[in-house]
Amino acid sequence: MDIESRSTLFSAYRESRGFSLLEVMVALAILGVAIVAIFQLFSTGLRATKKSDDYTKAIFYARSLLDEAYSISDPEESSGSADLEGYFDGTREVEMISSSDDGNVKLYEIIVKVTWPPSGKLTLKGLRTVYGPEE
Repeated sequence: MDIESRSTLFSAYRESRGFSLLEVMVALAILGVAIVAIFQLFSTGLRATKKSDDYTKAIFYARSLLDEAYSISDPEESSGSADLEGYFDGTREVEMISSSDDGNVKLYEIIVKVTWPPSGKLTLKGLRTVYGPEE
């Protein structure tokens, strides 16, 4: 092979339209960053879904505890705590706010608190009026 044929052979390789190693590495780096970003979006979405599910269940349990306090004839007997599904904890506090002069009408404030790990908490408050027997 003479020098002229070598230079044409070399220029043929040089003018080929393939990718260089640097271009391939840059493309793989961009692809890697995009895949990591997509996985982070999925992770964030899953966390938000779990948080929403916990909050929805907490509202359901708190409302149930509040309704139970409304259904008992003497609300002061309904104070206490409850283990809800093993994951949620609920407490109910009942306090008499006022009563009529003759003591036949009483107004109670009912506070229900539901907590769940790691730091979730929900508080519902309600009022209940109890009418006693007229003397």
